[in-house]
Amino acid sequence: MALAETRLKAMQKTIFTLSEAAELLSCHKNTLRKAILEGALRAARLGRDYRVSRLELQKFWMEMGGGELFGGEEAMEAVCEASQEKKEESQKHIRGRSKKSQGDGQLTLPLG
Repeated sequence: MALAETRLKAMQKTIFTLSEAAELLSCHKNTLRKAILEGALRAARLGRDYRVSRLELQKFWMEMGGGELFGGEEAMEAVCEASQEKKEESQKHIRGRSKKSQGDGQLTLPLG
């Protein structure tokens, strides 16, 4: 896949595998794996592989001396806002599930 195509697809993604992130940064995935183990890049372990968020990948790239990876500051703010909204939505969903029915509103099964 051409680098331009990779960057275009990356503009739409929020989570990357190590292979995708390595292709985007033009490095080997073992380089990123080493950065994760050293604590320079935050990632989530999923099975035997890792997933890296768009925000963490951008932060890592900037700390390593790179420029904007996905676009300007506005694009980064939009990603941060979307991430925060997803987090809040997830927390609402979790809070909503933990509520138990109480009193007369509780359903009962018919006997017989």
